[in-house]
Amino acid sequence: MIGHHIIDIDGCLRATNHSSVSAEDILALGGLATRNLEVWLEIYGESWLLGPLDRVELDADTVAFFRTRAVTPVGFAFNRAERTTIALAA
Repeated sequence: MIGHHIIDIDGCLRATNHSSVSAEDILALGGLATRNLEVWLEIYGESWLLGPLDRVELDADTVAFFRTRAVTPVGFAFNRAERTTIALAA
């Protein structure tokens, strides 16, 4: 079985059976190193940076688009303590 949810990671399609994913999950699905990369969710023309505690709920009827970017060391630390869940709805 291929997977219930289709994810586009930097233009490459991947499939998963997980109903929600984290930035770490996205990097693992894409076979990418987990250091020095940020994961961004692209939805409706906007980009959202995923923090270490964030999860994206996937929809079987919608392809989720993620982009990775190299981290630029500028003294910024992702310091959000709460977890955010982003739901994709068709």
